Amino acid sequence: MATSWNITLNDTSPVFTYYPYYDGFGTGNGWQIWYSETGYNTAFANPGVGISAHITSLPGANVTLSFYGTGIELHGAANCTFDVTVDGIFSSSLSSSSDVLYSSQTLSEGMHTFTLTAHPTSGQQLAFENAVIYIEQAIPQMASYSNTNTTFLDYTGNWSVSTDTHVPGSFFHFTETMGSSVSTTFGGSSAVVLQGIVNWGNWQYTVSLNGTQSVLNASSFWFIPDTTLFYEGGLDPTQNYVLNIADTSEDGNKLAINSVKLYQPQPTTLSSSSKPSNTGEIAGAIVGVVVLLALVVGFLFWRRSRRLKTAILRRDSNLLANEILPRARATQFPALATPYTISSATANIRPEKFPLIPIGRSIGVNDSLRERALARGPGSVTSSSSPYSEDSNISGGSLPSSARSRQRPLPTPPVSVSSPALSAREVYHSPRPSRLEPSVQIPDSEVDRILEIIASRIDMPERNLSSPPPQYRS
Repeated sequence: MATSWNITLNDTSPVFTYYPYYDGFGTGNGWQIWYSETGYNTAFANPGVGISAHITSLPGANVTLSFYGTGIELHGAANCTFDVTVDGIFSSSLSSSSDVLYSSQTLSEGMHTFTLTAHPTSGQQLAFENAVIYIEQAIPQMASYSNTNTTFLDYTGNWSVSTDTHVPGSFFHFTETMGSSVSTTFGGSSAVVLQGIVNWGNWQYTVSLNGTQSVLNASSFWFIPDTTLFYEGGLDPTQNYVLNIADTSEDGNKLAINSVKLYQPQPTTLSSSSKPSNTGEIAGAIVGVVVLLALVVGFLFWRRSRRLKTAILRRDSNLLANEILPRARATQFPALATPYTISSATANIRPEKFPLIPIGRSIGVNDSLRERALARGPGSVTSSSSPYSEDSNISGGSLPSSARSRQRPLPTPPVSVSSPALSAREVYHSPRPSRLEPSVQIPDSEVDRILEIIASRIDMPERNLSSPPPQYRS
């Protein structure tokens, strides 16, 4: 059984605390959310498409998270230096040329706090994508409860059900009334996760777990249909917990939830030291003896039958030459596929992950389209966009070479893959792998027919050669 598992918290989750703010306009002022296909936001409540990241070019901008676990790994990209503080231990002037900004797998099991601080200079940026939390425990099983499960969830106040195709399962519960809440009681779990919506028009909410309260904010300039609204690990599976989520913002501001997930330890298996009873041992021995005797009798019967058939076949094999049908031949073969060639022009394309651009410069229309095409993989930049994509109206600027060097590589396809088609004649006469022909096994009915043929030829009466054949008699 594995001794470790992990959970990924996306950068859009309100469990992170961003300084100076969670989401705004202009990376030079703080953090701004960016999507690999949609790019930067151009309208309130715009759905994001692709991989999300929080990007900043403000010196001192930081992100903080408190978590339960034994390790943490921060993903993103940076062309500047940054600091990481874990439980007060300071690591300064760090840099990274991959998508792993920081990793620590040797923490003691318990509560920890990390802070990632960016130190960009002119023309530099840092993009934070997600945090992976590791826990040195046996892999649990996850039980997910939809927001429509009113047996598990108890709603109080004014709640409504709505649908959106971007939300997993399409349905979600939302409220616009201050004081409306939803609660549940559970046990047997080591971690709990609340999934919900972050959107323009959502606001503050509280989550209480056995009386310990957290104040969080679900507001963003984007429509983010499913992210982690609350996470708590290190729970005691032997205890019961009461989870309560409440809307604490003024009337008209929304709170929307999708599901609650419980991570429960796997059932323990039977100890290897336990022993079966004597009755079981005796029954097992009897069954084994009976099975062995049946196998011996079956083998002796099969061996006698095989010897008899082999003797008959050897005696009459010279009479079978004219009775065996010629080997069947295929009259036509399926057409082979047309040879497929990958041009060298697209063989070395790599996707660009984050738009690390200098301050004061913007992504042009052509560059924006090129980013979206590269994010989808090798293909045409004129391919149709997602129905939720927005074309940028900003012009000028380009990506620096330092940004292009920070790419997550994809496997390079072969330059050429070609298989020439063969004609039906070439396919039929092509060499076959040599192998021993299997021995022919003829059923008993055929053996009887052969014996009848032999007998009819031996007993055939002699015809008088001086008289004409029967068909010519008048």
